[in-house]
Amino acid sequence: MDRRSFITRGAGLLAMGGTATGVEASPAPAEQATAEQATAGVKITWFGASTLQIEFKGRTLLADPCFGEGEAAFIMGDPNEMFDLATGPRVKAHARNTPLRRSKLRAPDWVILSHAHEDHFDQSAARALAPEVPFLLPPQDVAKIAGHGFTALDPVDWSESRSLAVGTGTGSATDSGSGRIDITALPAAHSETLEIAEVLGKGNGYWLRFTDGDWSRSIYWTGDTFGTPPVLEAVAAMGRPDLMIAHLGGVGATGSLGKISMGAEDLMPFVAAIQPEQILPIHHTTYDLFLEPIAALVALNGEGAMGLDVLASGSTLWLD
Repeated sequence: MDRRSFITRGAGLLAMGGTATGVEASPAPAEQATAEQATAGVKITWFGASTLQIEFKGRTLLADPCFGEGEAAFIMGDPNEMFDLATGPRVKAHARNTPLRRSKLRAPDWVILSHAHEDHFDQSAARALAPEVPFLLPPQDVAKIAGHGFTALDPVDWSESRSLAVGTGTGSATDSGSGRIDITALPAAHSETLEIAEVLGKGNGYWLRFTDGDWSRSIYWTGDTFGTPPVLEAVAAMGRPDLMIAHLGGVGATGSLGKISMGAEDLMPFVAAIQPEQILPIHHTTYDLFLEPIAALVALNGEGAMGLDVLASGSTLWLD
């Protein structure tokens, strides 16, 4: 069983409202967009699952887009069930439990994928996004995403980086014209068991550095990973992140693969090792697929030893 037989694409699911070639998004009023572009800060909106909209100086990154809703939000094998590893899991529709705040979505300048399992890039997103939108993605997923009709695919392997210029260059105090987003792909271990990680396929975490003149902030987006020694070593080489965006949910704990996304008890030593200033947990609550409630992490955090930001789906965090 390989990664592409483990996760099977479904057809005929709920399409995202809008045209076939783009996201139907209600843009912010012009004056609001201008004010946000002039602000030295990163705006991060969580849309449930691992879907993030990251805005910086007028540019928009869309991470792991999933737009399906209802009882059949996406179709994928069920890693929470027991199954024969030789044949793979039962492919089924998965339900979404929280609404998608479509009115906050903007057409992205770039899409970034941690990996192409359907709980990270679902069938509705594959139909809704414009085929020419640029992607940064793991090399192993290029053929799969190209099969959906997308043409601007930039594979980024572990330790490779890309730089994106942002800003208008007006020369004002808040827009130096030197705005950049630097993105480095980092290792991600989808399982702590090497054989299972190989079955699931090679995905990415990412280190994102946002710079505007002398101002900069860094985000470590984990992807589906555990804090294994190679992951910790790669993250430590990047420095201390201002924000760690961590995938949780305890997926797979009841199934043949074992746990394939972190639970709260896995995250705690990870955080202790890399010492982020803030932690934004995602990849929880949205789907029945996610087994561990976010309350488990809140309880472990006790009186707030970690700088934990727990958002409701559709809510925004500013990194300034």
